[in-house]
Amino acid sequence: MNNRILITGALGQLGKFFIDSLINQGNYVLATDIKNSNDLNCDFEIFDVHDLKKGDELIKKYKINQVYNFAAILSAKGEINPAKTWDLNNAGFFNILDICLKNKINKIFWPSSIAVFGKNSNLNFASIDEPMCPETIYGASKLACEKAMYYYNFKNIIDIRSLRFPGIVSNSKPGGGTTDYVVDMLFSAAKKKDFTCFLKNDTVLPMMHINDAVDASIMLMNIDKKNISINTPYNISSFETSPSKWRDTINSLGYELKIDYEVDFRQDIADSWPKKVDDSLLRKDIDWIPKFNEKETALDILKSI
Repeated sequence: MNNRILITGALGQLGKFFIDSLINQGNYVLATDIKNSNDLNCDFEIFDVHDLKKGDELIKKYKINQVYNFAAILSAKGEINPAKTWDLNNAGFFNILDICLKNKINKIFWPSSIAVFGKNSNLNFASIDEPMCPETIYGASKLACEKAMYYYNFKNIIDIRSLRFPGIVSNSKPGGGTTDYVVDMLFSAAKKKDFTCFLKNDTVLPMMHINDAVDASIMLMNIDKKNISINTPYNISSFETSPSKWRDTINSLGYELKIDYEVDFRQDIADSWPKKVDDSLLRKDIDWIPKFNEKETALDILKSI
């Protein structure tokens, strides 16, 4: 059955990349965000996830039966205003739940993040059920919502599906995340400019191409619930890299990117995140494998900048 899908935060790091893929699969998509846009290939409405009344009206008006909830403030930007980050990330999560429950919508996609892990986790290879004590308000807000997600799924109140995204590599300008350097470096290489990195050269973090993130998310949403073996988010990743390794990958494609380093507060954030995650359960449950490795990711995104 084709679905009628509402996307919140559709102009952000993730949302806009889902639109075409969902439409191409025969779904109707209503994109929403707090600022206007005329550049999307679907219907659009201004919507703040704090506005329960407007959300209820949109669900009814457009006969929505699924929601992809991407409204959020990211990790680095979140440290500047913790209260606002907690409010948007958590209130937005619960408001969408309330709207969906009121309108008998039974399936939501909500992205979590590797930011839920902390230095008490096994950062060399983080499993799904590591001890977690996140060191950012963004990670704390995501972890709080993960616990609520477990409750709602365990109680069979509503079907929430989620992936713990690593750094996402796309041609979208960075939006305040700790892994943004990977995208910044691609733009610098394309413009033949030097780059100053805010992380140490050997800081390893998991990453993935935006297309792999979109494909895995939609696969997870489309698969029969009996195939989903957990009530919490799945780990997911495609490859691991560091600033120096990423530079070398870019330059292997014929660029001459030069970087220097001015480490800032984002280094502490990165040091609390895993270098690699165990996503074997996701690969088993939904039969997913990434299409892009590190070099293929860099090449594909550079061609689109």
